[in-house]
Amino acid sequence: MGDSLAWCRERMLVPGQPLSASLLFIPEPDRAAILALRTVCAELTEAARRVSDPLVASAKLSWWRQTLSGRYAHPAVAALESTGAAQRLPDGVFQPLLDGLQATVEPARFERFEELWDYCGAGYGRAAEVEFSLNERSAEGADGMAMELGSAGGLLRVVRDLVPEARQNRWLVPLDLQAQFQVARMDALGDRVGPGWDGLVRTLVERALRRGDEAASRLGPGHRHLVIHWAVDRRLARVLLQRPRDALKTRILPGHAGNVWAAWRAARRLQRRGGAH
Repeated sequence: MGDSLAWCRERMLVPGQPLSASLLFIPEPDRAAILALRTVCAELTEAARRVSDPLVASAKLSWWRQTLSGRYAHPAVAALESTGAAQRLPDGVFQPLLDGLQATVEPARFERFEELWDYCGAGYGRAAEVEFSLNERSAEGADGMAMELGSAGGLLRVVRDLVPEARQNRWLVPLDLQAQFQVARMDALGDRVGPGWDGLVRTLVERALRRGDEAASRLGPGHRHLVIHWAVDRRLARVLLQRPRDALKTRILPGHAGNVWAAWRAARRLQRRGGAH
């Protein structure tokens, strides 16, 4: 387990990464299992969305399909096996994530907000559903809530990265919101943004918070890590709400100490509601 899990730690537990804080409050062996699983999901998402050529992205996803079926080796998959996570997951659990990512390899252009939400769900939402399946405990009414929660976290990351993505000629703002706030890609790349940018960012963040908070409340203590991770994601949301123009200048990464504090508070709330220590 050592070498493969160490690779996952080096890959994922970096400064500013919410996982570095949220996993501190998860006992073993769940901590190692979630780290391995999240690493695999991150590798899949990066294969689809950090490659500009759709043919290359499709080839990478095809390689991953074969790797997850045991044909090729990868340290994250080895960690999935050694931590016992693979044995706890249902057969074919990664297929919806792979299929969703495959559907997004072509350059995205959204007419309406719900198309952007579906885009977030295809990657981040499906990844949260994979983690959800690690734990059989589920609150009544929790069906689909992992998907909602992951999509909300994904939307926050889309908002944070609007400008870096725009520099790569990817502009994920739906046309309905571009028209409402009069913000186009070239505005984000230049110095011409005004109140419209602030309104755009805050609207997207508020939609993510509304749906994410509802999902977290319905998941409850049985899916402890998903709820704690969302509490850390909310710190990014607060920065975006308070200082939306910071996203024009830098990639916002809330500090580790504050992330740990947010994760601790969420863990305490879950403990009072009956979550595991």
